[in-house]
Amino acid sequence: MKLILFSGLPGTGKSSLAEAVGRELGIPVYAKDWLEATLVSSGLISDNRHPSLGFTGYELLTLLAERQLKLSQSVILDCVASTESIRSRWRELAYQYKASWLVLEGVCADESLHRERLARRERNISGWYEIEWADVERVRAYYVPWDMPRLVLDSANSFEQNFTLALNYCL
Repeated sequence: MKLILFSGLPGTGKSSLAEAVGRELGIPVYAKDWLEATLVSSGLISDNRHPSLGFTGYELLTLLAERQLKLSQSVILDCVASTESIRSRWRELAYQYKASWLVLEGVCADESLHRERLARRERNISGWYEIEWADVERVRAYYVPWDMPRLVLDSANSFEQNFTLALNYCL
C-alpha cells in the first residue's frame, strides 16, 4: 500500500504524470484543482481566489487519502503541496497506516519552456481557470523546497522518459 504524492509548481507536468501512473498501476488519483473547481462551481465557495479554498482543498485531499488507506488501498495525490505542514501531515498519515510514502516533484529547469507549455495548456476542468505565469510566480514565492528524499522529474525531458522514471519509482 502506498501514498504517492505528485508535487511541484503549476505547469510542471505533475498532473499528466500522476494520471498516467495511476492508470498504469490501477491507483486512484485525486487532484486538488478538481476538488476546488467543484467547490467553486457548486457555490460552496464564492470564487477561486477565496482565502479558505486552498485549505479546504487540502482537507479534502487528506480525507480522500485517509479513506483509501483505511481500505488498505494505495492513493495518488496531485497538488502543489507547497508547505511543510501538509507534507508532514501526509507523511504521518502514511506512517499511521503503514503505507509507503513516495514523493515525486515536478520541475521545469527551462523557464521559457515552462512558460510556453503553460500558455498552451488546456486542462478543461469545468468551472476552473487556466493557470497563468503570474500564478506560478505567486506560488513560487511561498513554495517550500523539499528537504526529504523524492524523485525529481524535469518536464524539459520527454514525457515518456519521465513516465518511465515515475512508474519505476512507484512500483
